[in-house]
Amino acid sequence: MRPPNMRAEPRRSLATTWNGNVVAALGAVEIISYGTLYYCVSVVAEDIARDLEITREWIFGCFSLALFAGALMSLIAGRLMDRYGAGRTMELALVAAAVSLGMAAVSWNAVVFAIALFGMQIAATFLFYEAALVFLVQRDAGHAKRQMTLLTLIVGFSSTLFWPLTSLLLTLVYWRGVFGIYAGVNVFIALPLMCAISRRSAGPGDQNDVRELQVSSNASPKTFDLVLMTIGFSLTAFVLSALLGNMIAILLSIGLGLEGALFSAIFGPSQVLIRLLAAFTGKISAIRLTLLSCILLCSATMIVALISHSILGVTAFLILLGFSSGLNSICRGTLPLWMFGQVGYGSRVGLISVFRLSTASFAPLLFSVIQNRYGVSVALASLSVCGAGSILAFVLVSIRSKRHSSSLNE
Repeated sequence: MRPPNMRAEPRRSLATTWNGNVVAALGAVEIISYGTLYYCVSVVAEDIARDLEITREWIFGCFSLALFAGALMSLIAGRLMDRYGAGRTMELALVAAAVSLGMAAVSWNAVVFAIALFGMQIAATFLFYEAALVFLVQRDAGHAKRQMTLLTLIVGFSSTLFWPLTSLLLTLVYWRGVFGIYAGVNVFIALPLMCAISRRSAGPGDQNDVRELQVSSNASPKTFDLVLMTIGFSLTAFVLSALLGNMIAILLSIGLGLEGALFSAIFGPSQVLIRLLAAFTGKISAIRLTLLSCILLCSATMIVALISHSILGVTAFLILLGFSSGLNSICRGTLPLWMFGQVGYGSRVGLISVFRLSTASFAPLLFSVIQNRYGVSVALASLSVCGAGSILAFVLVSIRSKRHSSSLNE
């Protein structure tokens, strides 16, 4: 007699394989998006400045303003993704990214190049990590948490691939040629991949675990919960951006010379390691993972502030910072889903991103000002206070979620 699950197993295997292919293809799209719209700018800046007769500072000033403009677009992007679907908006954004890169390639003066930069970063708002998270949730909310974790592992290779690739291309073609090639990569590689996975996305009827997800979540979105979550993620973004934007300067100020750059390399592998662990320990709830990320971040800043002149202290700081950053990239997607469910997910992620990215954009400058005026110890202590504030915000979220769950069960 045939066992009753013989037909179910092949179907489950095919579904698992297709889900894996979707994450891999989406990861490739994300690597291309980050590499061509973000990481390449710093590599080609010197050549652009020389050719257009402007300074590197002018380029990076425009780049920062373009990033801020992209941050302000996050809420609109989230609402459009909720209304029309993240797959469709990402396809259009890839076309816009290619057009902007092409415009940068043919720019005949600094103003035209600045307009192209703004176009690139506005397109990036519809393509970067948050947009990919919305796509995964809309496609299959029940399996989105694990897929988000796997996606962070893939996207982490973007800088590793595109920094050396862009440097290599500059030895073969002019900077305009680099932008032209990257425009083609978006159109002829990323766009077909996005079209393939968005056209075959799972419909609502295929989401087997959505009911369980809605039961485990708090289901009823409350404004105060969203405010607390936004504050928590904005504070962690401020601390991470301040530390990462001033990493070498911090290590130099605490007595590390050229070896500081070598020590900073610990950060990257730490992110990958914690994401691997998170991928294989999916039973931890999103709120606990978020709290762990904040505790690690606060611990890292306190350690470097108190025992920064110890090699062991610097190593612990970089490892904990990498762990926190790696978890944070996962929690930004999983916690809103866990708290509020699938409906309106894009708008909520977009709203959080507006404040998170805006806060992060000013963090390196504010940290540098405090460090120059009051010293690195005071600057690091201020970051510890921000880290403690993020812990408090998410503790309140956890308490409120438990109370709401208890009231539903009564």
